[in-house]
Amino acid sequence: MRISILFAMLLGACAGDEVDEGNGPVCSMALYDKCDSEHDCMSNECRNFMGDGFQVCTQQCSATAPCPDNAGVAVPCNGMGVCKPAAATDCRVLHELVDSLIRLRERAAVTASGSG
Repeated sequence: MRISILFAMLLGACAGDEVDEGNGPVCSMALYDKCDSEHDCMSNECRNFMGDGFQVCTQQCSATAPCPDNAGVAVPCNGMGVCKPAAATDCRVLHELVDSLIRLRERAAVTASGSG
């Protein structure tokens, strides 16, 4: 119960800080998801493709290490050795604090359901 109250207080205090970019589900930090920084990506590589107007989680690539496809669509390895999809996955990027609060709430729910 105390965790729920703390969560509600923190979420209320921080709700104005949330960044909600996109329309789809919350980004999962997967390859080709939208990102704001390397911390938003499991690969720890967030690249801004300014000329194409998007920023995306990506990874290094080469002729011997090709890019994974993006939902069945081939992704080229660009001239800088980085996987460059045609567009980022349509998802919402949230600030790390909000993500941490969500994970805290999920852990509290699991703990509460296991104790009863």
